[in-house]
Amino acid sequence: MSPPGRTPPPSRRRPHRWSAAAHAPPTTVFTAPPEQCEMCEEVRLAGAFATGDPYPPAAPGTGFSRLITRTAAIDVLSGLGSLRPGYLLVVPRRHTASLGELPAAELAEAFDLAWHYADRVGRELGSPTVLVEHGSSAVAAAGHSTGHAAAHPSRGSCIIHSHLHVFPLSNESQAALFAAPGSRRTTGLSDLVDTAQRKRNYYFCTWKRDEGYLLSDPNLPSQYARRVWAGTLDEPDLWDWAAFPFLTHCQETADHLRGTEDDQDETERRLRETLLAYGAAARSYAAGTQHYGADSSLPGEIADLASATAGTVLDAGAGAGRDALCFARTGRPVIALDACLPLLSMIPDDPRVHRVAGDVRAVPVEAGAVGAVWCSAVLLHLPPAELLRALVEFHRVLAGRGALHVSVKEGEGHASLPMGGGNPFRRHFFYYRHEDLVPLARKAGFEVERSWSTQEHDSSAELQQWRKLRLRRTT
Repeated sequence: MSPPGRTPPPSRRRPHRWSAAAHAPPTTVFTAPPEQCEMCEEVRLAGAFATGDPYPPAAPGTGFSRLITRTAAIDVLSGLGSLRPGYLLVVPRRHTASLGELPAAELAEAFDLAWHYADRVGRELGSPTVLVEHGSSAVAAAGHSTGHAAAHPSRGSCIIHSHLHVFPLSNESQAALFAAPGSRRTTGLSDLVDTAQRKRNYYFCTWKRDEGYLLSDPNLPSQYARRVWAGTLDEPDLWDWAAFPFLTHCQETADHLRGTEDDQDETERRLRETLLAYGAAARSYAAGTQHYGADSSLPGEIADLASATAGTVLDAGAGAGRDALCFARTGRPVIALDACLPLLSMIPDDPRVHRVAGDVRAVPVEAGAVGAVWCSAVLLHLPPAELLRALVEFHRVLAGRGALHVSVKEGEGHASLPMGGGNPFRRHFFYYRHEDLVPLARKAGFEVERSWSTQEHDSSAELQQWRKLRLRRTT
């Protein structure tokens, strides 16, 4: 299934003047995150407090969500250790060790969102801000951690997942204090990209859109920027976010910044809850979808797509991997893509299957890298505009005249259905007809080779009418 996402309208976002495009790393398949990445857990929990706690919460309502907004590529969270309201973390959904490792579009989006919310913190909370990142590319490359990454209070593990801090200040003059000794002035994000590509750590801060300060291979104390921040607030001993989380400020920040102009609309809420439903039921869902039903047409459709295409197959919304493994048995290499990390982790090991965490609307695969896309019972969680975004991405990653198989539940309207088994979350479905899908497919650059309807059971063992399309990429 696919995660929620909504980029704030362009009119609300003041674009930064930096460009990383000329020095961007190639947009290619990224490796799956380590099992114990705390930031990936934040993404999976959609900011529900607290990272590392049992999921779903044993006592609903005792915690709160720190998620302020979510796009297809980036989460904005209120930060733990909020010495004053307005402290934010901008977290890429893709697992990288540094922002400089992100594809150019996602790097730009991270900073666009950071400046957008920095402006709001200044305008609505009266606090100027500074943006800070500790890039950890050398740490990740070496396979170990260093002290500048934030430790989790219960496990003592270090966070090697790119994230950008937005610190609220008492006055603008304090921002310059965050530039680490020895930093050099930089006027673009390309220096971050270059440093990350060389697998070097860095410390970066900025308080102006057209310049920043970068220190490569920093030798700084643990939570250096937080130590500086605590000093500016005359609280020099309260720098450790794990020891002093300041949850009241944290919740105040989240409630305020998501409760006004960027209030998440109903579509986004539905998408986020759907992701939570799958995450909470990952084990039972994987068990229930391990085998095909006796009436299933899917194995035959997989064989048909495999015989009509060549090269790598993208299983977009792979879930627990049943279809990906079926493609692998035909001898094809498979990228198993899913936004739900618990489901993704349950895909059995197979040398032909590469697990990748990601969104079907922002596929972390280079253009023209795959020969076929299989997307079964995934796009039905998306309304038409978001479904079109996914189709455009599929067109981008397909090579030449590559083919796409799509299946959705047939009908009209929307439904919200319980997941069952005591799961507190609901899944949200959008129903489509042939005449709804064909214009979207053509707009995305596909021609319709075949459109048909079948009846078979869904993951809840309920008989459903399915609309299926075989689409071919136009050149």
